[in-house]
Amino acid sequence: MNWLHAAAAAFAGLLGLFIALNHPLSALWSSVAFLGWSVAAGLRPTIWPLLLPALLPVAGLSAWTGWIAVEEFDLLLLGAVLGCHAHALLGRSSAARPARQGAPSGHAKWFRLASLGLILLALSWLLALLRGLADALATGGADWPAGIPPLTWFDAYQEPLNSLRVGKSYLLMLLLLPSLRGMLRLAPAMLTRRLAVGVATGLALASLAIVRERAGYPGLFDFSTAYRSTALFWEMHVGGAALDGFLAMAVPFAVYAVLQAPGPWRWTLAAVLAVIATYACLTSFSRGVYLAVGFGLLILSRLLRATTAPSPSGVGRRAPERWRLWGGRVLVAVLAFEVVAVLALGDFMGERLSASKRDLGGRLQHWSEGLRLLRGPAEVVFGRGLGRFPANYSRAVPERAIPGGLRIVDEPAPRAGRHLRAYGPAQAVQLPGAFDLLQRVPPLVEANYTLAIDLRATQAVRLRAELCQRQLLYAEPCGRQAVLAHPGGGQWQHFSLQLTAGEASAGWWQSPGPGFLALQLLGPAASIDLDNLSVRAPDGRELLRNGAFADGMRHWFFAGHDYFVPWHIDNLFLEMLIDQGLVGLLLLLALLLLALANLLRGPGRTQVLAPYLFTALLGSLVVGVFSSLLDMPRTAFLFFLLLCSALFLDGTSCEDARGRLPAAHKGADGHHG
Repeated sequence: MNWLHAAAAAFAGLLGLFIALNHPLSALWSSVAFLGWSVAAGLRPTIWPLLLPALLPVAGLSAWTGWIAVEEFDLLLLGAVLGCHAHALLGRSSAARPARQGAPSGHAKWFRLASLGLILLALSWLLALLRGLADALATGGADWPAGIPPLTWFDAYQEPLNSLRVGKSYLLMLLLLPSLRGMLRLAPAMLTRRLAVGVATGLALASLAIVRERAGYPGLFDFSTAYRSTALFWEMHVGGAALDGFLAMAVPFAVYAVLQAPGPWRWTLAAVLAVIATYACLTSFSRGVYLAVGFGLLILSRLLRATTAPSPSGVGRRAPERWRLWGGRVLVAVLAFEVVAVLALGDFMGERLSASKRDLGGRLQHWSEGLRLLRGPAEVVFGRGLGRFPANYSRAVPERAIPGGLRIVDEPAPRAGRHLRAYGPAQAVQLPGAFDLLQRVPPLVEANYTLAIDLRATQAVRLRAELCQRQLLYAEPCGRQAVLAHPGGGQWQHFSLQLTAGEASAGWWQSPGPGFLALQLLGPAASIDLDNLSVRAPDGRELLRNGAFADGMRHWFFAGHDYFVPWHIDNLFLEMLIDQGLVGLLLLLALLLLALANLLRGPGRTQVLAPYLFTALLGSLVVGVFSSLLDMPRTAFLFFLLLCSALFLDGTSCEDARGRLPAAHKGADGHHG
């Protein structure tokens, strides 16, 4: 099987280096970081289950790079794939060797069934990927002279790269599966500890990002403003449930950290994690998160009581230390106070709960419209293809289409060069939301900033410019002005505007966060050309990069505004059905049932992590009832990592009682060659 390891390593290495060399911020440092991480993963393959979940919430810089289909987390995944397969190729891993002689036949049959399910789902995934690419090329080619839309680094949701964006998480997880299975066979206790610590660390980073976000925008203790946290999940610029899904899957590992902490200091760190994670969940103001986390913790408590119940001989688990008992009581009181404070001191969540019935009606309509995208038996069985929902939905339901678009235009002589064309809705309809062109700027002070911009229009059109303190979706104090561009016979018009940034609230609980320049087409014309943008601070500093669009959309970003319907079907199961048909949906459901059964009744039930994995997967399914998860690549990867871990978790291994490997098997842990 060496050729498979060589092919996987070569694929990951070449693709990762290609991505790093084209990184919009720094090709050099991205390449060095990618190669360094690949070497580290090759020398110690067992570090990736710890580091990948830990860095997942922060390894995305789309708001600075402008990348949509590709992100920094892809480099981490590809580096791990390269390192693990290079390690196996060089004969330093024993993952390919039998881990146990004479393993129970029932276990072998169980894991063979899981492997078969993953292979079949991979075939469905690849077929849906090809169907998605074919559909994108066929429907998008009409707008281009050559009949084929060009692929660029900044392709978004209606272009061919969106199929790869949606499909990459599962396929990259499969490339890491041999390494994962090797660790689960040889050292499940070690693997589960590292996985649990990695997810808990990722939860800590995401929660701290939410604390920082709320400190910079609505305020740490403002629970009435209609503001929902996004942390560093930039894929939520068009809505979606990336943060919701992550929190639902990660919170059980905060419980693991508290209950498994070996001493007072580590317990204290775990308790702090539980407090900030609770704050993160509460201030998401997501009904799905509240339901998934609340229901999940209830199930987890029952599972933990079942695993710690006294044996038939009357011997139970040793009583907890006194400090742990009193610390637990204090922690429960603090968490209860948090819940009461957020819900009682603000009315935003009450407003959301009171709107639940109306929102459910809108969601049922949305689901019905999505199901009508499946036009015949073949599409019901195999789906429309990965990543094609936004484009197909916008064409099929024009009154609820994507509210805008962007395209780089290469202009011929005499004014040879590039500029940006911004579009309104494809149909002349009034949509409930808007579409913002964005570029990240440093934190703003209360002062006058000068915006210079060249505009060209074939019809009279208004463009609104805003300079706001803004994390992603919600704007705090803004300076805004609108300009009216008249048709000028193809001539460019120059505008200079004064934008006064608002004053940020003062106090130790609120500090200024970074901002955005936001441009929004107001109509009535369907498009407008933009060029030579500049924003200067009062001291003359230029705040924008690539204002002339010479590098395409580099450093530019966009976001939906109060309207996210066309980007997501908002249901995990309908998402699978529309993308991959009944084949993909049934395969995923079968794997989920097999994974949950393994954690409850199968070989994995004796592992200490089994209840937490069960609760995490259950939480993802609860969120998935009302949200799409698999079109958010980072959250989707965590889902598939936990799913594969649950499928192959085994309570029997070569480890000793402390989870250490015998000397003959140390190669799998990377300790010896």
